Amino acid sequence: MKLKIAQKGTQYVNGKNDLFSVVIALRYMLSDGWYKEFIKELKTLIDKYLKKHDSISEQELYERMGFPENWRKITRYRKQ
Repeated sequence: MKLKIAQKGTQYVNGKNDLFSVVIALRYMLSDGWYKEFIKELKTLIDKYLKKHDSISEQELYERMGFPENWRKITRYRKQ
């Protein structure tokens, strides 16, 4: 709930059995510095992939990996 991930009924739409769930877990396990580096590297890899494969849009790729539209806001959430 703190991350404001969309729900359908009582079930979360994203972040359960997808790459986004790993990103959420790493947000809680890594220090801020390591996590920021991870996100930077992930974005670099995605950009490289998209340059080589024009058959899929960035938005569609993120959706297929389970990332909600507001994933950048969600991953900025600070652990307590």
